[in-house]
Amino acid sequence: PGSATANGTLLQIWDCNGGSNQQWTALSNGELQVYGNKCLDVPGFATTPGTRVEIWDCNDGSNQQWTLNSNGTVVGVGSGLCLDVTGAGTANGTAAEIWTCNGGSNQQWTRQ
Repeated sequence: PGSATANGTLLQIWDCNGGSNQQWTALSNGELQVYGNKCLDVPGFATTPGTRVEIWDCNDGSNQQWTLNSNGTVVGVGSGLCLDVTGAGTANGTAAEIWTCNGGSNQQWTRQ
């Protein structure tokens, strides 16, 4: 949100606008990196569905490693849960979280 770069910034969805806060790089170690040094992170190695995801300094932890599947799902290595848009919301500002993989459209991501 707001191009924030602080550790612990919670992720949300927003209309694509080409901003640096929307430019993610998939690294060979499974990290999804933004701003060149922050990673998509599951706080505290959580495995509970509904845990919000955040950005945090990259540290090669399993809570920052993701598997990008051909069906569009993004699965946390440490949690085994899918990156999910809360409640299948579509409005700007809707939270991103981890949730049990269920094949829903709110768990299918596309790189542009």
